[in-house]
Amino acid sequence: MKQEYFFRSWRAVRGSDAWLGKICLLALVSLIPVFGPVVVSGYLLGWARDAAWGMDNPMPKHIFGNEDGSLYRRGFFALLIGLATALAVFVGVFVLVSLLGFAGGLFAALFDGSRYTGLMVFPALFGSFGVFAASVVAVFAVQFFAWVALIRMSIYDTLSSGFQLRHVWCMIRRDPAGLLRIFFCGLLATLVVGAVMSVVWFVVLFLGMIAAMSVAGFADYSGVSALGLGGLAALGFIAALLFALAVAYVSVVCAVMVQALVYRSLGYWAAQFDVARWGSQDDPLPPPCFQEAGRYGF
Repeated sequence: MKQEYFFRSWRAVRGSDAWLGKICLLALVSLIPVFGPVVVSGYLLGWARDAAWGMDNPMPKHIFGNEDGSLYRRGFFALLIGLATALAVFVGVFVLVSLLGFAGGLFAALFDGSRYTGLMVFPALFGSFGVFAASVVAVFAVQFFAWVALIRMSIYDTLSSGFQLRHVWCMIRRDPAGLLRIFFCGLLATLVVGAVMSVVWFVVLFLGMIAAMSVAGFADYSGVSALGLGGLAALGFIAALLFALAVAYVSVVCAVMVQALVYRSLGYWAAQFDVARWGSQDDPLPPPCFQEAGRYGF
């Protein structure tokens, strides 16, 4: 099935018992440095692996249950894959910008830069556009490779399976449109959540300003002492801080929800490759994926 990956994931989340409580608990766990993202990734990728095997099951009951014994290892491997892909992007952008700067310096050395200042604008413009276009392509390429690497790692439960670029590329090339749909659905969900939370933050700030001005006006009118005014201000600050923390936590909950939907969608996407027929991680993928890959020299 190549359609409705994201909506199937949403139905799977909604069909789980106490799904909102699990998402909220995952959001709390994610705030723990290092350990939190490991647990969240391990839990959600385990659920995505089930979908890749063709299981339409609800979310696991216990976040720390570790029923398969791979929760923490899977999450740690996911962290390493994320760091590797981030490093690849950084190195790629650094090399591209360095080459652009080298090309500009070479042009200035070969042609008198002071005499051809106007002409140097065109290479700079084309170079900037090239960097932007290459960055956009790199975002999609790295994101797709990272996603498929995470799914393969979850299925085989080995870190090396996530870095088998030949197999990863074969899966991406088989159905890039499916990955693109997942990407844009996740992006749309993130943008909607961001827009809603931006409005909430604006309302919070606006109400805070109104409350502060009201307290100040009440103090002037009633002649409250400076000590009393300071106490009111302190209470107002604490209330505003608690409310801001609550809004920030809701933002984290929404981010974890999107992550759960994306990972489960990737599991549904991977199911089309007939995971049950896969051999060891070094074996060729079953047809038709690997048969078509031969045409491209892989």
